[in-house]
Amino acid sequence: MKCNCLVCLLIAVILLAPAPARAEEKDVSDMEHRERIFVGGMIGLQLGTLTAVSINLHGGYRLTNRLSAGIGGMYQYANDRWFGESYSSHVYGGSVFARFGLAGDLFLHAEYERLQVESRLSLQPPDERPRITEQNYLLGAGYGLRLSESAVINLMLLYNFNDDSQVHFSNPFMRVGIDIYF
Repeated sequence: MKCNCLVCLLIAVILLAPAPARAEEKDVSDMEHRERIFVGGMIGLQLGTLTAVSINLHGGYRLTNRLSAGIGGMYQYANDRWFGESYSSHVYGGSVFARFGLAGDLFLHAEYERLQVESRLSLQPPDERPRITEQNYLLGAGYGLRLSESAVINLMLLYNFNDDSQVHFSNPFMRVGIDIYF
C-alpha cells in the first residue's frame, strides 16, 4: 500500500501553515552570481510489498526573474516482493530541467530524465535482466511554498510523456522537494 494518506496529510499541514512574511524579492540582474544558485532535492521512502528508497539531488541557476534551469541526479533502490520471491533493482541517472514562473509562486516545470533501469519487461530471471536506458519527458505545474528567504518547498504535479516508463508507474504523479538559495 502506498503512503497516499501520509502525503495528503503532509501537504495539508504545509498548506495550512502560516507563510512567513515575504520580503520584497530582488531583481535577478541586481544579484551576485552566487545568489542566483540554488540546490535541493527530494528523498522518497515507500515501505510494504514494494519497498523503495530514492534520493534525487539537483542544482540550478536563476537566469531571469521568471526562468531558472538546472541539472539533477537520482538513485533509487527497490525491492519487490509482489510474487512471493524478492527481487531488487537499482535505478540511476540524471536530468536537466527548466522552471518558468507564472503568477505569484506558481510555476511551470519541464524536465528531460535519462535513467538506467533493470528491465521489468524481460522474460529472463530477475538477476539476469538487461539494463536499459529509459528517457522520460516530464511536464507539469508547481507551487513554491516559501519557508524563509532562502528555502522553498516545491509541490509539483507532473506528467510523463513516456508511456512505456518502468520507473514512473502512474500519470500524473506528485513530486515534493525543497530548494535552498544562497
